Amino acid sequence: MKILITGASGMVGRELSKLIPGAYCPSSSELDLLNPVAVEKYMHKEKFEYVVHLAAYVGSLHDNIENRTAYFDKNILMNTIITKYSYESGVKNFLGILSTCIYPDNIINFPIKEISLHDGAPHKDLMSYAYAKRSHAVQLKAYKESFDVNYNYLIPCNLYGVVSESHKGRSHYVNDLIQKIILAKEANESKITLFGDGSPLRQFMYAGDLAKIIFLYINNGINDSFNVAPDINFSVDKIARVALLACGAEGMAIEYDDSKPNGQFRKDVDTAILRSYFPDFKFLGLAEGIKQIYEIELSLKV
Repeated sequence: MKILITGASGMVGRELSKLIPGAYCPSSSELDLLNPVAVEKYMHKEKFEYVVHLAAYVGSLHDNIENRTAYFDKNILMNTIITKYSYESGVKNFLGILSTCIYPDNIINFPIKEISLHDGAPHKDLMSYAYAKRSHAVQLKAYKESFDVNYNYLIPCNLYGVVSESHKGRSHYVNDLIQKIILAKEANESKITLFGDGSPLRQFMYAGDLAKIIFLYINNGINDSFNVAPDINFSVDKIARVALLACGAEGMAIEYDDSKPNGQFRKDVDTAILRSYFPDFKFLGLAEGIKQIYEIELSLKV
């Protein structure tokens, strides 16, 4: 099967490309997903059978707040362009990767089921990114129902993994946390400072686990859209303390800057559909995953 992976240099993409070594993994310089002419030409030339769309403009909560237009414009454009020209070039199978931040902020029943996607607006701090990603769910469903193609999406929880040097500074929470710990240890500092008050609840998944789920999804010929997450839901403070222990910095103090926003308080998702397909799938434990990333980051400094 001829497979295209967009965003193959990202956290999930680099893991998925190892599992599917024959996949096409163009860099952004080889395929500019914001250029409709280039995408149309590339897709019609290559005639893919399956597209896994991982590419996205992503970043931290702070960066989302500071750059709202970029998070909306870039994501909605690349999603629209790659989906449109995938279909027009004959692609029958398309898998988009969204995010649990697309779910409504007013949810009161947890864990969140897929059917609740359009029951309200996303959290205000991630509104631009969340609506761009939620719109892709609408687009994929429209193509699926209109043209009888297998156009679906997965909704993963927060991710962490190995990130490129260019992405550091606007990383997601766990990656940013690991960097803070490394820098504090190098400077012999006794504390790290984190945004908010530590109370929000989060599910976190190692990027390699999502790659494995995608690989299984493709190989099993699944034609469905659903949440992907481990069932453990920790507070931000608990995650920070797990990270300190995993990074050998258990004596380091945590200081919270509560002048900065917390973001959405809770968004843990229901995984019944995921478990119906993969009942025996085992997610990497948070402490073990953080330790692996920490050791990789240290090795890159040598």
